[in-house]
Amino acid sequence: MSLSLEKRAEQDFGQELKQIVEAPESIEAKIADIQDGAHDKKIVTLENGHIWKQNDTGRIFWQAGDLVIVERAMFGSFFMKPTQGGKKMRFRRLK
Repeated sequence: MSLSLEKRAEQDFGQELKQIVEAPESIEAKIADIQDGAHDKKIVTLENGHIWKQNDTGRIFWQAGDLVIVERAMFGSFFMKPTQGGKKMRFRRLK
């Protein structure tokens, strides 16, 4: 896969219905910002422009600058976890 196709696949990760090229099984990115959402769920903005909303009810202690891995789970869902280990949480992509 060419570099430009890889970049497009990464940008479309989590939006399969809109996607033209095959997406990777996971991506690694740095957290740019974390905001509090409704019901104690976090909204995580990654440096690559992705915005993800936490679906699980567990608490996360991640901070801007932390590296995370977003990976596919079953039935079109996604997990996000720190690259240094720790609990993975279910997220859905907003943008």
